[in-house]
Amino acid sequence: MKDDNSNSTPAAPSATAEQTANKCLVDPFRVQVKSEYLVTERPSILSPIPEKSVDSTSSTHKANNNNNKGKKKRGQNKKRPRDARISTSEKACLAIIRGETCPFENCKYNHDLKEMMANRQLDLCEGEGGVEWLKGECPNWKLMGLGSCHINMSTGQNLRKSEDNIMKQSNDEEKADTNEKPKPGTLLTHQQHVKNVISKDTIAKLRKNQYPFVCKRHYEVQKDKKNDNATSNSAPSIPVVQSSNTPALPPKERKLIDFRNKVYIAPLTTVGNLPFRRIMKLYGADITCGEMALSHELLQGKPSEWALLKRHPSEDVFGVQIAGGHADQYTRVAEILANEPGMEIDFVDFNLGCPIDLVCEKGSGAALMLREKKLRGSLEGVTKVLSCPVTVKMRTGWDEKRNIAHSLVPTIQKWGIDGIGAFMVRFDVPIHGRSRLQRYSKLANFDYIAQVASSQSVDLPQIPVIGNGDIFSYEDYEEKVLARLGDDNNLSPTAMLGRGALIKPWLPTEIKEKRHWDISATERLDILKDFTRFGLEHWGSDQQGVNHTRRFLLEWISFLHRYVPVGMLDVLPQKMNHRPPKNLCGRSDLETLMLSTNCADWIKISEMLLGKVPEDFAFEPKHKANSYSS
Repeated sequence: MKDDNSNSTPAAPSATAEQTANKCLVDPFRVQVKSEYLVTERPSILSPIPEKSVDSTSSTHKANNNNNKGKKKRGQNKKRPRDARISTSEKACLAIIRGETCPFENCKYNHDLKEMMANRQLDLCEGEGGVEWLKGECPNWKLMGLGSCHINMSTGQNLRKSEDNIMKQSNDEEKADTNEKPKPGTLLTHQQHVKNVISKDTIAKLRKNQYPFVCKRHYEVQKDKKNDNATSNSAPSIPVVQSSNTPALPPKERKLIDFRNKVYIAPLTTVGNLPFRRIMKLYGADITCGEMALSHELLQGKPSEWALLKRHPSEDVFGVQIAGGHADQYTRVAEILANEPGMEIDFVDFNLGCPIDLVCEKGSGAALMLREKKLRGSLEGVTKVLSCPVTVKMRTGWDEKRNIAHSLVPTIQKWGIDGIGAFMVRFDVPIHGRSRLQRYSKLANFDYIAQVASSQSVDLPQIPVIGNGDIFSYEDYEEKVLARLGDDNNLSPTAMLGRGALIKPWLPTEIKEKRHWDISATERLDILKDFTRFGLEHWGSDQQGVNHTRRFLLEWISFLHRYVPVGMLDVLPQKMNHRPPKNLCGRSDLETLMLSTNCADWIKISEMLLGKVPEDFAFEPKHKANSYSS
């Protein structure tokens, strides 16, 4: 590929109002790109776009669907390609890797390390298409995809990478006789401990329904009422969490979180994983939040769901987002968070914004906005158990015709929950500027968000309101948020980023430095290298870990390709709803590749970082935007 010299290209000057108006008359939703970067044909470096073939199978499937419309499967992810499952017999027992004796008599994992070492696949840095930059260290130092880079196969001695990227032995000749050989499985200096790891004992109790919950299930409460022949027309029953056997944290003052003038990375499903959040911290994010975790799956003890709550030490202010439809679900999850040792959570975010049908059908997500009794019981139950603040992330309403956020926020304020009044908790309410049915098809309505911020009673403690949606530059932040601040509302000057952070992970830096960063393609590739390194550290560097890292990398690239470099723009800045022209040629081959909307080109980028993919490898993004489809 050609050398990338995009940093030397001067940024396009901001257009005057008249120029902008003239450009918008052509196409108000199209990115205005300099003419020298517009081409009539697809650049040769890009992969050809495959033709959509309609075979007999698909035709038959459509015919069957027409005859059985009621039985048609819904959702776009039911046919997405998946990686083949790796058999447990092909995986090494972790106890053997650590040099310990396996405690299980009928362990399903492989204990023959010599056989596995002899039959292991080529390392990521070996053979044709190997990636040299990945030579380094990892926890699975015997069976990793980079073992030959830093393992002496004859002695088992670990090799380390120096500051000059030159591999050398961790114990030199002078220390050869001191018996300082690193123990198997010992974490190296660059591997920091991840927080919020749920214990295996807790997982086992949850799976066996043996966890000592204090909060009763809703049907148990109803059963007790019938047995006591008690009838009550008062407010909804709040889960009782005060008891002599309550395994809750000792009373302590709630730690306030100041969201003002901070960059807050919103919870992002799938792509808002721990390696991505580490990238955001490198580029100036102040507050991060984990991916949405479903309360009923947490209570079932699913490790994959509890993994969404993991926190990296670099995340100094970190929250977890929970989605649930019942007060007992929220309260029971809060009990686990309060009782589990090592859990470090700065705030818990209630998800009242998820528009997915599978979530809303259970009364969770955006559906919880319509169930005030359930919401009140959930808030009161969680705030009685946890000592950290609670936030609520909601949408403007269920649909465009009926906005309800302006009435729901003052209703929550009037409830006078202890988490707000008595403890002076910052009960921030991030308002998503779209309705549930709108999803992401239209721009966020910040005028309505300002209306919500001014809808609260002045006689009660105020709830700061954070606006969220379509911030794609520092100018957007100033126009949408800062320009609407005033004494007549309680809008918080917080830059809450969602898709903007996915497309431009350096956006926090732009906002804080108030500039348009003409970042080069090589700098953007370095960001992906950091993500790859963080991913292998988080998911592992065995074959399964490499597969996970590649999949999440490709999911992220499905957003990253939407960015058009500043130096190519004729009008600044690019807006969230602006779409690039069909055929663009970047200032280098790498930049052109990064602009491609074709999955095959995204796979090429992943091969630069993780080596060649199998011949039968296929990828289809989970999150699609019709305007970007090839």
